[in-house]
Amino acid sequence: MKVLFVCYGNIMRSAFAEACFQDELSRNAKLKGIGFASAGVRAQVDERAEPHARKMARKFGLSLESHRARRTSSELLKQFDRVYIMDQLNEDLLVGDCPEVRNKTAYLSSLIAGERKEIEDPYCQSEEQLEACFQTIQRAVRNLADELSNQSTA
Repeated sequence: MKVLFVCYGNIMRSAFAEACFQDELSRNAKLKGIGFASAGVRAQVDERAEPHARKMARKFGLSLESHRARRTSSELLKQFDRVYIMDQLNEDLLVGDCPEVRNKTAYLSSLIAGERKEIEDPYCQSEEQLEACFQTIQRAVRNLADELSNQSTA
């Protein structure tokens, strides 16, 4: 199983989701062997995580310091079994660029019962909005880790 987290620029939301999944993997041996990464539908390749995102990640006990953005491509997407997106724009651009991924794409927020469909882009928003965004992502990723962990024991 390989999971890809996707947002617009791969410098905030999907980068944080990848860091959260790495943290879950480090604490749960049942997740060993699950591949994961993040990318952006319009990422500037090798761009560092946004400074406010790096600072907020530290508040969650995670690091985005070594993160470098990657851009989605048909070749990249073929490597993953599941693709989790953050919002409608991500979906429109991703499926527009690579229609073949439609059937393996879902909103990351769908992993949280009752959550809004979209995890809105916190770029240029307040610290409070960024923190709330990261809390939602962390909850969704934890739920994904639990789901995958339970599948490995079934």
